[in-house]
Amino acid sequence: MIQMKYENPQMEAYFNSLPPKVRAFINRSRAEISSPGELMLIGEHFRNSFGETDGNP
Repeated sequence: MIQMKYENPQMEAYFNSLPPKVRAFINRSRAEISSPGELMLIGEHFRNSFGETDGNP
């Protein structure tokens, strides 16, 4: 599986703080996310959709 890497340290830190299910979904989507705000919108949407409120599966 392709692992998302962000050159922006803020984006990388936020991505790594997301629950594993959310990170896996973003990785599988291969979406081109270009800003911290965009990543946060996507991350929070899927965090809520998956019922993930913290870093635990």
